[in-house]
Amino acid sequence: MKSYLSPALLLLLASCQPDTPASNPAASAAPASASTTAAQASPTDTLHVADSLGRQVGVLRLRPSTAAEFAKLPAGPLPTRPTDQENQSTVSDAPLPTDGRVQRQGEQLVLRPAQGPAVTLTPVPSPDGPEGNDNAYYYWGTLPQAHQWVVDVATDEGSGVLLVDQRTGRRTNLLGAPSISPDGRYLLSICEDVISGGTPTNLSVYNCGSGAPKLLWSRDLTAWGPRAARWRDARHVVLQRAHADVDPNADVARAAEQVKVTYVELELTEQP
Repeated sequence: MKSYLSPALLLLLASCQPDTPASNPAASAAPASASTTAAQASPTDTLHVADSLGRQVGVLRLRPSTAAEFAKLPAGPLPTRPTDQENQSTVSDAPLPTDGRVQRQGEQLVLRPAQGPAVTLTPVPSPDGPEGNDNAYYYWGTLPQAHQWVVDVATDEGSGVLLVDQRTGRRTNLLGAPSISPDGRYLLSICEDVISGGTPTNLSVYNCGSGAPKLLWSRDLTAWGPRAARWRDARHVVLQRAHADVDPNADVARAAEQVKVTYVELELTEQP
């Protein structure tokens, strides 16, 4: 399955670095332990990251964490969404804001920014006809620190996320679920599918310091995937990680039981 993304973002993400690329000096400088389990990690691991042009943009520090530490942290403003998008009847709008700026008009979702025209999201018919599911939009919630509405995009090829700026109506496509830092400056997009590999397993970081989110870097992962993220402060986020070392011959249900889950704290470096 693939996420429903704009051609511009697909082109940008396609040029970003994989988990352990051999051709990118900045990314290959990361030690192999950066993709190991927390039990195998050193007290402080580093992961060099590069932008879409291969330029080094920073170093992430990864420290082992625990489920107990993760549980202490706030889950964030977005409600939990169904993970199975195969049955779209299980997906619905979260409670709409009471100010009337987000409205459901039949199958259309209408969002009204402070400036500019309303953003009207209309389902796109499936190319498979009656056998498929239409591309549909569901209101997920808001990220008030970044002034973004969050829309869940469901298709018969998978799911994606669309951000709509509450000030201007500008749209930003994400691969996965967003998580915003307490100060509203950084936004993480996390996407994990270590079992089937049908959707990308990816960690992306955006700067929301001024205006719409700006992609800083995006990293495809193979050894593990970020399943959930909770912020400790403005620069540190604890990730729940699912590891890919499962029996390749196991069915989906049995493979899900075999997934090893660990926790790691990621430290973001200051970005302009």
